[in-house]
Order: sequence, then C-alpha cells, then structure tokens
Amino acid sequence: MDQIIGNLIVRLKVTDSTNNYANRQIRENGLSEGTVFLAYEQTSGRGQQNNSWESLPNENLLFSVVLSPVFLEIRRQFMISKVVALGIYKALNKYVDSLKIKWPNDIYAGNRKLGGILIENSIMSGLLKSSIVGIGLNVNQTIFYSNAPNPVSLKMLTNQHYDREVILAEILSGINWYYALLRNREEELIDREFISALYRINEKHFFKAEDLVFEGEILGVNEIGQLIIRKNDGEVLEFHFKEVEFLQKTEGLKD
Repeated sequence: MDQIIGNLIVRLKVTDSTNNYANRQIRENGLSEGTVFLAYEQTSGRGQQNNSWESLPNENLLFSVVLSPVFLEIRRQFMISKVVALGIYKALNKYVDSLKIKWPNDIYAGNRKLGGILIENSIMSGLLKSSIVGIGLNVNQTIFYSNAPNPVSLKMLTNQHYDREVILAEILSGINWYYALLRNREEELIDREFISALYRINEKHFFKAEDLVFEGEILGVNEIGQLIIRKNDGEVLEFHFKEVEFLQKTEGLKD
C-alpha cells in the first residue's frame, strides 16, 4: 500500500494553530495531498466549537493532515472523521487498555480524553475539495492546567516516556491505511470497525438533550454522522454534534 499520508512533514517550532497554518498554505501555495504540518508549540490550539486545546511545548503531538477527498459525496463527509479516528485507534491500541472512540471523534482511554480531532472541510461545486484534519494527542504531558475535565496522556496511563516521532509515524500509517480503504470504497468495513471501537456502544448510560435527562444505549452512527441512541422506552433518537451530552451515572441520578 502506497504511503500518501506524511510523505511531506513540515515541522514548525511554533505556530498559532496547525490547522490555521495549513489553511494559509493552501490559499497561498496549494498543497500535495497527505502533507503534514507538525508544531512543537501552539499558541492558539483549537478544539471543537472554538474550545482551546492545552498542550505544553515539546510534550505532545500537535499536527494537521491535508486531504483531498474529492471522491467522497458531501453527505458522507463523516467518513473522514471515522478514517482518522480509526487510524489513531489502530496506532495506539497496543499501548493503552480500554481505548475507545468517543463520538464524534475524541480518543478516550476509559473515561478520560487522550486526544481530539478537528476537521475543517472546504467545498467547491458540490464536492469536498479539501479536508484539513487537526489532531492533538497527549503523549508525555503529566500536568494539565486548564479547566478541561478529564485529560490524560500516554505517559500518565503507562508510566512510560514516549518518542513522539515513533507515535507520529504509527498514527500517520494508521490513517493512511483507513484512507486507502475509503478510496477503495470499503465503507462497510470502516463502518463496522468504527462501531466496534465506539465509546459506550450497546451500554446503558445517562444522556442529556436540552432539558431532558434520559437513560439509553448507543446503537451506532448514521450516514450523516448523527449519534443514534435508543431510550429505555424503545424510542430511537438521532443527534447532531452538541445536541446531546454524555453523563456519568451519578449525574443522571441527580436529575
């Protein structure tokens, strides 16, 4: 299998955000698919919904991958999220027990967040022109200063210090593997593996949607990326990102 992802890695001592940097480079220069921008320090790292991403300099992995998924229908753009999350999962599963993908695209170890993904798509003439995939992974950082509720790193989980270059190479290889499957229209295989790795799949847990707190179980994710949850009364609900909140059992019981 040809290695597309990571053939060119641009290393940045410091930048505001690797996604911002990649966006600027696309506008100014154009980029080959698979180009990676790796930062040793980010001054304005971003997560989902404009949340910040905390990372001490030279401790973790902060990078963006440029993709050109022009073969993918817009309505299937969530497949990019699945491919990237599975690539990370494939690389890290041998290091960490209880690794899961928390919908829509966080990497969890148990109930703690190990990494996150931010995907920004560019659409032209009804097609996906480019996808900039920002990835933040906690590797060697052991103290977190932000108010993020549940961060964890590989080092905290295993008491080992990691060579970030080795982890990076394994992640890029994993993403390349699943992206090749996507290009080859192996979407059913990707879907099955994503569901099997999904956080809280087929388990009873509490959720909150607006003012409603309910118990239910995750059944999967639909074609457009909505989370499918079946309530205890049998009603099946579908949620877009930020429309539903995962609760711990005690939180649900309080309500």
